Amino acid sequence: MAEILTSVTDKTKAFFDKISEQGLEQREGQVEMALEICRAIEERKPIATEAEVGIGKSYAYLIPAVMQYSKEHRQIIIATSTIALQEQLANDAQDVVKMTGIRVPITVAKGMRNYACERRLQNAIVTSKSKDRAVFNKLHSYTSKGIQQRSDIDMSVPDEIWNRACVTRLSKKCEHCDHNCKYKALRNTLSRTNGIVICNQNLLVAHLKNLQETGKGIFNPNCCLTIVDEAHNLEHKFRDIFTQGYTRNDFLWGINAAVKAAGRNRVYDAKKYGRLASELIEQLYDMLLRQVKEQRHRRDGDNTAYYFDNTKEVQAVIRATIKRFEQLERITHCVLDEDKSFLKGILNVSDRNILWLEMDRYLKICLCRKDIRFFTSQMLFPFCHTTVLTSATISDKTEGTAKEKCGYFLGSLGFPVIGHVSEPKASPFDYENNTMLYISNKLPYPNLSNRKIYREQSIEEILRLLSVTHGKTLILFTSKEDMEFVYKKLVNLPLPYRIIVQGQSSSQAHKLDRFRDETDSVLLGTGTYWEGINIEGESLSQVIIFKLPFPVPDPIIDYKMSKAEDRVRDVAVPEMIIKLKQGAGRLIRSSSDKGIVSILDPRASIRENKPYRETILNALCEKNSTEDMDELTAFWNRLNGEKEAG
Repeated sequence: MAEILTSVTDKTKAFFDKISEQGLEQREGQVEMALEICRAIEERKPIATEAEVGIGKSYAYLIPAVMQYSKEHRQIIIATSTIALQEQLANDAQDVVKMTGIRVPITVAKGMRNYACERRLQNAIVTSKSKDRAVFNKLHSYTSKGIQQRSDIDMSVPDEIWNRACVTRLSKKCEHCDHNCKYKALRNTLSRTNGIVICNQNLLVAHLKNLQETGKGIFNPNCCLTIVDEAHNLEHKFRDIFTQGYTRNDFLWGINAAVKAAGRNRVYDAKKYGRLASELIEQLYDMLLRQVKEQRHRRDGDNTAYYFDNTKEVQAVIRATIKRFEQLERITHCVLDEDKSFLKGILNVSDRNILWLEMDRYLKICLCRKDIRFFTSQMLFPFCHTTVLTSATISDKTEGTAKEKCGYFLGSLGFPVIGHVSEPKASPFDYENNTMLYISNKLPYPNLSNRKIYREQSIEEILRLLSVTHGKTLILFTSKEDMEFVYKKLVNLPLPYRIIVQGQSSSQAHKLDRFRDETDSVLLGTGTYWEGINIEGESLSQVIIFKLPFPVPDPIIDYKMSKAEDRVRDVAVPEMIIKLKQGAGRLIRSSSDKGIVSILDPRASIRENKPYRETILNALCEKNSTEDMDELTAFWNRLNGEKEAG
């Protein structure tokens, strides 16, 4: 009689034994990682595990997840950071289901802004200018057929158009929501379905917050396992949901709503006080915009967070605004408590809160608790529930215990003491023979006073590096200004390769496709390019790090540093190392990839003799390093010679 396997561990072991017998590839570290996750599932404890590229970490957690589903038939949530990764995970999950023969429903849950809203679309058709109306009408020709997901719509829709037509909230009163809304149908499915749900981290965090505050989340309450991939992004996602923010338009919307609510005999006074309140809001935000502009001149790096200077003038405008709101309330009988409470919170910032300005498309005043770890820990790691946190970059050290190696990441989320932390899994790819790290020692120290000369002198070094690989290079920047400066210099030189720069729109697919297709091209990027690019093959043979990605000082980083024993060692370096590993990780994406990681920043060179130089060298997979351009060129020629000989 055949043995009946009941534990998740036994089933997972049997699966790997079976595929090994069939001659299928077993990656080094993958089985070990899968069995560690099995142990955490069976003990109902959280686990954090780092797995570098090539381990096959998605299979390492998907196989235990499918085995767990076959045992309990309860919902399993897998959250990741991008739509591309969601879709890849869905494909991987389908493959695992086929290999195991276990039937598991798989649902891909994209965020609401990926769906068109019929009500908003019809309103846009009526109110838009004639040049945009044709696009909205064409978009409506798809939605009227039930095609509402952006990726399913076979037309190019500019972001500014889509933002006017996508779902921004679910309304109980909307007739379209009741009958035709694909997003509402998805949400209904998420609350009931079992099986595997693949969502983004924003949706998971929103679910956990709703669950904590109301007892009712977005997903099925019977969920038995939560897996978070690309977990190094989690702290920022949680920080966002604990942040209360107001733009200029948020306040103006409240004022206009109050004016509209006034009775007929109060309309004149309501409009008068509404206008006076609006003028004060405009004055306040103009003052704060000036603060942002002044701070930008003193920065050397991109960041959307700025300091809020609570000057006497700012406070006077806020007090006057609160009085106008109170007058408007008395006249209109419309309550503006939330708006007033937020303004009073600015005047009386407690020691528990951080106040700052955020500038992306619009200026926003933000208020948030300083320490969110207690709440994050409660939400993410409930008692007797397994939460798996995984990423290629959650360790910032290479010495000590597994918990010490990942200490900065674990501490930022309040990871529980009882949780498992596995030893980081090294990539099985042949970095020893196929990669080299080049560190430039030719440029000046990249501080604010040297910004101009650093940029100018970097061009010559970049040109030398591009000539080594003949293009085929991704250059990563920490500042849009630096990126634009270098782009303008390179694009005006008679170079034998196309220079491509990151675009302004949220979709970068066409830029990446061009870089991939034009093998010798050079791509310049910042922001999401540090971790959002996956290009295998010869087209990406070199990654140039323009500057080490140390965090730009802002109120949140300042708070973290204020709690640290050593501001640089305990906060600045771990933040930099995790991002640097992400950027350098763009180079090797498959076992056949080869190439160079180059760091222009001399703070990593022998010349500067910085205490974190060894930390940088140990953190990166590229173990062969040089500061000699001739040695680098010889290495590249050897790689090319081997390739041609093969």
